[in-house]
Amino acid sequence: MSAKVATEAGHAPKRMRMAPDARRVHILGAAQRLFFARGWDNVTIADVLNEAGISKGGFYHHFAAKEDLLDGVVERFTTEALAAAQAARDATSGDALKRFNAFLAESNRWKAEQGPKMKFFIDVMLRPGNDVLFGRITAAANAAAMPVLMEMISQGVEEGVFDVSDIGLVGETIMAMSQGRRAVLEEAFRLAEAGDLDQATERLTHRMVAEGELIDRLLGLPQGSVMLSNPTEYRLMLRAVAGD
Repeated sequence: MSAKVATEAGHAPKRMRMAPDARRVHILGAAQRLFFARGWDNVTIADVLNEAGISKGGFYHHFAAKEDLLDGVVERFTTEALAAAQAARDATSGDALKRFNAFLAESNRWKAEQGPKMKFFIDVMLRPGNDVLFGRITAAANAAAMPVLMEMISQGVEEGVFDVSDIGLVGETIMAMSQGRRAVLEEAFRLAEAGDLDQATERLTHRMVAEGELIDRLLGLPQGSVMLSNPTEYRLMLRAVAGD
């Protein structure tokens, strides 16, 4: 009997023996299921303990607070997105720019397919007063994505496709764009929830096109080289997040 079923049947969940790393993964899996199903505010640490079938001691050995669970869930989600995008990049022939664009295209497609899960992160990030959680989510996502970005930039420089004098600084600058995207996301999702998908898509697309043009300059590429924006996938994601 699973911990969840045991709890629903009125029995105390059976504690499971597992290695520390496996226990951490197990806890994050339980937290992720609950967060995606109920939302951030409707999940407590006690709920996670019951779902995972672990003791308080087992939980606090790995996490100090509920917010630490969020960091872990963001890292897991970002890693899954990166794995899908990396597979598309690896399957693409051609130079570093073509592989980079294949990576970006698959990243957009994957996120559009994860609409209900994206809704959880959007609700947490964009809720008024959640500045700290917004910062934690973007920091955790960027930490997972930075090594991959640095690798792609380095390969482009080695191939002579990208003209970059300081790879680290360019990577940091590209990642920093996500911090300034909050106001645009807020407006786009507000418009989507109000039923104006056309305007919501246009607003988000405009921002991402501008970011793509800036990345072109950072990488020493002609304007229009980096295909960062995908209005079709944005519309699908916005529709899913808005519950349309």
